[in-house]
Amino acid sequence: MTTSVKGITMPTFLLHITVKPEHQREAVETLTEIQRLSLLDDGCVDFVWLRHEEDGNKFTLFERWESQQHLDDHLAKIIPVWEEFAPCLVGDPVSQSVRAVTELA
Repeated sequence: MTTSVKGITMPTFLLHITVKPEHQREAVETLTEIQRLSLLDDGCVDFVWLRHEEDGNKFTLFERWESQQHLDDHLAKIIPVWEEFAPCLVGDPVSQSVRAVTELA
């Protein structure tokens, strides 16, 4: 899904992951680095990893990109990091497209 800001349509997503308990520290370090690098990518509007307070093994990413091309370029760069990090995960990441409620008014 995309959000529209000032007439610009931006891909906007939530990504939910669960890490194995023994990999919590590694997850915090890796996700912090992914966030730092992603915020440097062209077209990145928002990119923040959130750790769930009720379950420290669960994390959610909120990300927005200026365009689908910017998102595609980012994904191409980040795939090797994810492949290395994947053994720390329980199951597959779950991605959700979201839309700002202001678009619905």
